[in-house]
Amino acid sequence: ALVAGMKVYAKQDGIEFKVVEAVDTSEFEPKIRAVAQAGYDLIITSYDTHAPATIAVAKDFPKVKFASLQGEIKNIGQYKNIQEFKLNRLETAYLAGAVAGATTKTGKVGIVGGADVGGINEIIAAWQQGLRRTNPKIEDYVAYANTFSDPTKGKELGVMLIRKGCDVIGAAAGGTGVGAAQAAADMKTHFVAWDVHYADILGGLELGSAVNFFDRMFRAYIADVRAGNYKPGVVTEYGISRSACDFEFGPDSPVNAATRSKIATIKSEIAAGKVEISPVPLHK
Repeated sequence: ALVAGMKVYAKQDGIEFKVVEAVDTSEFEPKIRAVAQAGYDLIITSYDTHAPATIAVAKDFPKVKFASLQGEIKNIGQYKNIQEFKLNRLETAYLAGAVAGATTKTGKVGIVGGADVGGINEIIAAWQQGLRRTNPKIEDYVAYANTFSDPTKGKELGVMLIRKGCDVIGAAAGGTGVGAAQAAADMKTHFVAWDVHYADILGGLELGSAVNFFDRMFRAYIADVRAGNYKPGVVTEYGISRSACDFEFGPDSPVNAATRSKIATIKSEIAAGKVEISPVPLHK
């Protein structure tokens, strides 16, 4: 989806866009170096696996602009031609929590996290704050799966949360989340998804999904660089205000009009920078 979307945007925006695949670690630096030697103005690499090679090549090509998608580069400020950028996952998680908090009848909700790690904990933190935005007295539970590819574990944890009295559960756990969604379907419990919709599994039980649009984020980032807003040595986040992410209600979502209106107001406040969201969980 990212590559397809960027090819469309590149044609619209009049830029030359090239995709280079590098799977093996040994390929990373040579392929990044080859692109730099080819004279491209901006070279974007992805995640921490590419970060060491990006740093090495950028040092040898000081006039070329490099960007790292969520490279988690330590001491990013010391690099004069590398900028890091990433999705703001706090914003959509906050909205997801706000929807769950407004929907629960028992006052208890739960979430399955893929692992007790930084990115997932940021999502959980924002989810917890969003819950309390619409339901200050809510009781919430967190269950870590310690895997992103085990639907059986996801279902087990989903069942556990529902048995605790949760009438809304969510899952930010990759493939493990499919199992949590199945638990919600089997036990007729409302569900909040991340990154995908589970209409085929949940039907009208899915409240919605915190979705991300990597192609829009890339387009926004490239537009900023072309406009002279390249910022080496910093980490820039793209969120709701740049259409890089959103909370989408499921096609058969049971969320009522009043709650949808409330969520729209909160979304507008987030886009305007009026909502401060901490990346630190209230509890685990």
